[in-house]
Amino acid sequence: MFGRVVKFINTTALCAVVLFFIACNNGGASAPEAGAQKLKAVVSGYAPYAIAEAVLKDAAALQMLVPPGTEAHSFEPTPQNAAAIQNADFFFFTSGRMEPWAMEISDGRGIALAYELPNNNPKDPHVWMDFDNTLAMANNMAMYVARKYPQLEAQLLQNTSDFNRQIQMLKRLYGQTLANCQTRDIYHVGHSAFGYIARNYNLNFKPLIGATFEGEPSARDMAQMIKEIKTKNLSYIFTEEVLNSRLAEVISKESGARLLNLYTIEGVSKEEFENKTGYRRFMMLNLQNLSKGLSCA
Repeated sequence: MFGRVVKFINTTALCAVVLFFIACNNGGASAPEAGAQKLKAVVSGYAPYAIAEAVLKDAAALQMLVPPGTEAHSFEPTPQNAAAIQNADFFFFTSGRMEPWAMEISDGRGIALAYELPNNNPKDPHVWMDFDNTLAMANNMAMYVARKYPQLEAQLLQNTSDFNRQIQMLKRLYGQTLANCQTRDIYHVGHSAFGYIARNYNLNFKPLIGATFEGEPSARDMAQMIKEIKTKNLSYIFTEEVLNSRLAEVISKESGARLLNLYTIEGVSKEEFENKTGYRRFMMLNLQNLSKGLSCA
């Protein structure tokens, strides 16, 4: 039944650039009829939450387990989290590698969105930083919901189609903007969350920390990064929203390079969550800072 969704969202329908920049998270399918009960969907962190916001919209009441302002990699679920999952219609998470606790706490009821992805690096769990992967995850979510609630198929079809147009525009803007840059080196005072972007757009991604925040950078690694930044005379280096700012400020001061932020979309601040800053907005902020930091035409 849901095969039509797969066919539909893979068609290209790029929206105009002027429409793309409008903060229009309110488009798409209409809200449920008055008195209709929403689905209860629990998600692990903000990446699945942002996808669920786009795919499910008014059809579901969403609950995110990793609280705003919390570092996603160090999150430890509680008995209350387990109870919320048991009382929900769905529990979506990214993958067992990204959230190894998810299947255990859900007693096997959890649904991993990151399967059968078009671009999957087993060593990099940040699969949503690839646009094609994000579309596949959105489609996986819609497929699971439509199987259980076929009456929502038309609404999910429209929502995934809208999301597809947004992603296609992002792909186009990234490709055009990052095609011609004075430098292609992303020196990143953070963890390796941007490998997919670097690979897709021929950039050299040099993170200070590994795939998670479990390991502290050594003084030798910091000194080597500072030396390379000075040697290449870079004007900007990058950091991320959940990192202790003191580390980034030290490297910025010692190297003479200014800091620009990149967003991993793993976790968000309370303000960003309350403002419903979505996937498209975060990826546009990343593109703006990459363009500035790499001096792109």
